[in-house]
Formats: sequence, structure tokens, C-alpha cells
Amino acid sequence: MKQYEYQEEKPQIIDVPSYEPVSDAELFGEPEPAQPEMTEAEFEALSRAVMADPARCFCRNCGKPVLKAASVCVNCRYVINPAALRQGAQRLREKRAKYEKSHRFFRFVNDLTGVDLESPERKSLFEISPQRYAFRTTGAVYCTNCGRQVEEGASVCVHCQYVLNPVAVQRAQMALADKKARLTPGLFFRSLLIPGFGRKQRIKWAVRRPQIAKPCGILGKINFGLLAAAAAVLVYWLV
Repeated sequence: MKQYEYQEEKPQIIDVPSYEPVSDAELFGEPEPAQPEMTEAEFEALSRAVMADPARCFCRNCGKPVLKAASVCVNCRYVINPAALRQGAQRLREKRAKYEKSHRFFRFVNDLTGVDLESPERKSLFEISPQRYAFRTTGAVYCTNCGRQVEEGASVCVHCQYVLNPVAVQRAQMALADKKARLTPGLFFRSLLIPGFGRKQRIKWAVRRPQIAKPCGILGKINFGLLAAAAAVLVYWLV
């Protein structure tokens, strides 16, 4: 079974030239040697281990274990969290600018005499490393919870029932609730007895719940008619 190790890299200034998706050839250059495929038993063991680890998950693009706090997959350079990547790059650029501003004297001596007063170890911490990242999945899509392949637009993993797209699931639940909604006795009597209530319900549910909006609108019109008749009788009685 292949072991995945995570080592903390030294701080670097990461220059992100663009946020356009790149192909595998642009991303990796030379094709990587084929890795031996895992057996089903090995994959099951790895999947259970990752799901039990609160700090790890699977990359959506390559299906390999990654840290949940990572902004970029260390295996395929797929951007897991674009906002975190941009924020991190901005902070590192600010750190680089602050470093250069505080070392003007070193640069002045180096330009004047050619003597470099900075150690290579210190300079390596602030070297700019141009990178290219993939902001779109390049092929198959994997569940971030169990690591199995799923459909690209799937909202829930069919293997572990993990919610991949909470917004889509919430919208689907709302759509199902709207479809099953029925006119309750409370809405019926309030639309019939309270002036303007039926009209408000008709406007509110006209698109999502027409099966409720239409009867509420009719009850509101009945209420308006009853009020108009009562007002006419009252005026006639007073006159």
C-alpha cells in the first residue's frame, strides 16, 4: 500500500500569474510514470483511514488524500480553496515587499561593492516561485469524503451519501417541500377573514407554490367582496 506523507515546506513567495485552467501537459510537463493501482482492499483501508481523520480528505480532481486546510492539492496542483490561495499569495507578496524595504542597505552595498551580505538560507525564504494551478477538474471527479469516483455534477456521493454540494441539496429539498405543500386550515381561514392576507400569499407563492397561491388569491377576493357588501349595507342603513 502506498504511504502518503505530508511534510511542511519552507515559506515561499508564490507568484500566481493567472487563474486560467491549464492542461495536464502544461501542468506536469513530462508525463509522470504510471503508479501501481491499488487493490480494492487497499483502497477500502485508505478510504476508512481518511474518513476517520478529521484533518484529511480526498482531492476532488485526482482522488488522492490531501489536508483539509490546504488551498492547493500537493499531488495535482488543483486549487481546493481559491479564496485562501489568493489571500495567501497576497500576504506573501506583502511580506516580500516589507522584506525588500527593510533590506535596502544590503542591496545598496551589493550594488556598490558586489558583496552580498545576506546568507543564501535567508534569501531562499523570500524567493519568488512562479506556479501554475488548475482551477477546474481535468477529468474524473472524486468524492472528497470516501475518494470514489462520482459524476461531475453530483450533489451527494452515491457511495457514502456525503453531501458534495450543500447549496444544491438545500435547493432540492426546498423544491420538494414546495411540491408537497398544501393549503392548511390556518391559511384558508386567514385568507378568508383577514383583509389583504390572501393577496399577500398569492404574490408570495405565485412561482414556488402555485397550488397554494391560487386558492389564497380566490379567498382574498371573496374576503374583499364580503367587505364591500358589508360596507354597502352599512352605508344604505345609515342613509
